[in-house]
Amino acid sequence: MRNNVQISVIIPVYNAADSIRNTVDELMKQDFPSFEVVLVDDGSTDGSSMVCDDLASVYEGVRVIHKPNGGVSSARNAGLEAASGEYVMFLDADDVLKPETLKKMAALDADMVMGGFEKVVDSEVVEVNRPYFLKKYEGADDLCRFLDDNIGEKDCFLLNSSCFKLYRRELIEANSHRFDEDLRYGEDKIFVFGFLRYIASAATLPESVYEYHIRKESLSSDVTSDSHLSQIFLLLESYVPLLEELGRQYPSSVRLAGLYHIDVVSRYVCRILTCFARRKSSLMTQESMARLYAYMKKDDRLNLLSVRAGQVPNILLFKIGSIRLALNIYRLTSSIFR
Repeated sequence: MRNNVQISVIIPVYNAADSIRNTVDELMKQDFPSFEVVLVDDGSTDGSSMVCDDLASVYEGVRVIHKPNGGVSSARNAGLEAASGEYVMFLDADDVLKPETLKKMAALDADMVMGGFEKVVDSEVVEVNRPYFLKKYEGADDLCRFLDDNIGEKDCFLLNSSCFKLYRRELIEANSHRFDEDLRYGEDKIFVFGFLRYIASAATLPESVYEYHIRKESLSSDVTSDSHLSQIFLLLESYVPLLEELGRQYPSSVRLAGLYHIDVVSRYVCRILTCFARRKSSLMTQESMARLYAYMKKDDRLNLLSVRAGQVPNILLFKIGSIRLALNIYRLTSSIFR
């Protein structure tokens, strides 16, 4: 194993025998002398375990952890326990880190360093997202500017993903910062925004450093099932207080302040309400509606003009203020759409 490791790249592996070799082969081409690769075999059943062991025998800087299946957050946490680098980075088992990325990002020397990514569908680049500036931000006021530069007008932009970033491991360990293993949706967002509480500096590299590979057949996802909606409720339990805490820490960040409206209410709360309106759900209860309306009441930017046209009926029902009436209407409309 290499000494004086500067970066630990953590790769969770679950049934990725057809892609993990290419991911690691490309990673080992990095023009950077001091990094290790921690492969976390998360109970794979397709031969990934043997591929990982073979990669560790080929490359000096690769080591493998074998564990029972526990999900991607569990695998990443196991990688964090094993990491020895000054920084950690997360890479998925079917994605690719672009050449010279580690050298460029490490040179920026900040508590968190963020690049950009390309979305690649069946070998075709369909989307590119990257920071606007090559810049280092230091101190509370400057970090407010970092947030304003890197949160989008309608979404979290680059901060949703835990990948294509370096994190100073000392801060992770000092704060026992880990992925929430109960979350199967939004766990990356919670990890990144949680880490923002600890940093004194951040830096951005205005380049696409990461290829996020997707197959066309995997583009469709279940975003309306009760299982998924339950995960959104669970996400909100962590995300809302986290945003409130960050708001107190970075009070002059306009974009951060706007996330409650554009992300919590307009994205997540309204998604649940739209699902209630369109299909019968076991989650459509007095208690759930009360929780959703409590989130909406805290949104001082919420009005009929601040949401997409399709959400106006949901906002009208909220403004009327009767949970019982709203439930009856959602039950009626869901029976019609069925």
